[in-house]
Amino acid sequence: MKILGLVMVMVLGVFAGENFPAWYLNPPSDDETYFYGVGEGETLRQAKDDALRDIASRLSITISSKVSKNSTQSTSGNSSLYHQDVKVNVESEIKKIVFNSFEVVSGAQNGTKPIVLIKVDKEKFFNNQLEILDDIRSKLNHIQTESADRGILEQYAMFQELVPEADKAKTIVSVLSTYAIPFQRDGVQQELADFQHLRGGILSKIEFYITADNDSRYNADTLKEALGKEKIKIARFLNPKNSNVVILNLESETVNKQVYGFSMAVVRTAVTLKSNEGNILSSFVVESKGSSTLNAGAALKNAGANFKKEVMKKGVWGFLGIE
Repeated sequence: MKILGLVMVMVLGVFAGENFPAWYLNPPSDDETYFYGVGEGETLRQAKDDALRDIASRLSITISSKVSKNSTQSTSGNSSLYHQDVKVNVESEIKKIVFNSFEVVSGAQNGTKPIVLIKVDKEKFFNNQLEILDDIRSKLNHIQTESADRGILEQYAMFQELVPEADKAKTIVSVLSTYAIPFQRDGVQQELADFQHLRGGILSKIEFYITADNDSRYNADTLKEALGKEKIKIARFLNPKNSNVVILNLESETVNKQVYGFSMAVVRTAVTLKSNEGNILSSFVVESKGSSTLNAGAALKNAGANFKKEVMKKGVWGFLGIE
């Protein structure tokens, strides 16, 4: 049967016009010591990266299956929310995993392209994940103290900056749990849940008060809509005693032109974020352009539509420089 299988592999290789060795078409299965992966690329570096992606892809399938099972079994409380949250992120996060220690087992050429078989030492990999997890836990623990005396928007920006790290930690927890690596699982999950709870609490306190001149009216409407989708409160009146209010001021300079029968509007909008105490948190200028065959007012409205595209492209937090 082995001989027949090898003959079939060789025949398939001939028909496909490819020159793949047996170890590439039928790589070793993962064992207790190593993960194995095969890859191909224009360069040796690309082939190795492709082989590591092969390992990550299989890890993703294994861990996603485990997470889905846990998510299904967790029917109430924080446990259910935690597993559902991990289920959403695990596939994309697994693809970002860095394998710091691997070894090329075999290599060959498929025409002009290098192909490789690599192995990753499981013990070294898991130990590296534990080190990364400890570093993230340290950051999550420190942020509560570091952010305590900051303004509400700065607090949120600090928590936002750690969201990718928290997502990475959730994935590492899933990896270690799937392979029964001992660590303080309940403690880590609680820290991650606390981080999410604190971040949500800060977000719920933020309130924007938006001021805009006449040429900024369409841009102001865009930002109100975008913040509303994020469930951020928009204040109709400014409460001078509310330290959680962020003042968002828009001032625009518009240059109108007539070009080949078109009305053109070039709008430079100065966006300023201030605390309720008057401290400037950030300030930047956005240029948007619009044209119309009708009149200058229609051109200004179209410039506002292009401003909206920029906000939608970056997301309101990215546009405002919060993440």
